[in-house]
Amino acid sequence: MTRSPEISQAIFEDVKAVVVVTLDIEDQADDLGPETGLYGNLPELDSLTVVKLIVALQKRFGIEIEIVGDTFDTLGRLAAFVESKVR
Repeated sequence: MTRSPEISQAIFEDVKAVVVVTLDIEDQADDLGPETGLYGNLPELDSLTVVKLIVALQKRFGIEIEIVGDTFDTLGRLAAFVESKVR
């Protein structure tokens, strides 16, 4: 699994950890990479858990997240979005 160069490894791993815990998918953690599809691909991620995930990411990173159309397409895209807010 390759990582997009614009995403730091630390941010990616932190975002991945928040996703894994929030969605209660610890058994799938090793299979999640930047290209892993999220909304529409993971059955655990529905509209209610998107809200839970947003709250968890806001708390973890101290950022505000506005829902942007493709932010939840892949784990890498979500990590890049979080990193842009943290900077």
